[in-house]
Amino acid sequence: MPLVRDDSTWTYRLTDRDHRFPVSITGVIAKVCKNEDALAWIEAWRDVWEPRGNTCHAALQHFALHNWRAPQHLWPTGLDASEAVDPWGQAYGAYGDWIAPLLAEPLWQHVQVVAAELMLYDLERNVAGTLDLLLRFPDSSYGLADLKSLSDRGRKYDTRPQLGAGMVMAEHHYRLPISRGLTIWASPGQCEIKTATASECRRRWLQVFGEYLQTWRPF
Repeated sequence: MPLVRDDSTWTYRLTDRDHRFPVSITGVIAKVCKNEDALAWIEAWRDVWEPRGNTCHAALQHFALHNWRAPQHLWPTGLDASEAVDPWGQAYGAYGDWIAPLLAEPLWQHVQVVAAELMLYDLERNVAGTLDLLLRFPDSSYGLADLKSLSDRGRKYDTRPQLGAGMVMAEHHYRLPISRGLTIWASPGQCEIKTATASECRRRWLQVFGEYLQTWRPF
């Protein structure tokens, strides 16, 4: 797909035409679902949650690429996905308490990972984003999984809008029968998975995007 991301600004552009997306999925949700206090807290603690989140996501991507034998051209630069993930090794060990339970989750014995860190876009809504995992279930339907890493006191929140945005994009580009979305909550010493139906995820995304349009794109 001709889509690239600038990781320093978390913005996306198409490489086959001169088009930059003005906002990401995360940006839309932040504008609608986060108040000023929440956004201030996020910025104040960025140096804590950002490296943790980046490391946990990198470990999950490595795990997916290795376990489902992704071709080498899909490996991120500098990663040898032929090697198994060591949650306590040099690359990931600082967050091994999060990563070890994540990789030991029984879910991985029952699904196939079709894609990891998949970038997608929606030209109609002029928004782009990255899906953590695209999964295939035993019933031959597909789903998305979104990884969230929390501190031991972290609070869960509604992830359906984010999952729904990815579903709308994946269904448009790949015509897949998507049945559900999973949120993987990783915290020290434990991993919990919550499931939502595709219909409720789509509904929440369209609701959030409608509110975004009214406030941020009124014309």
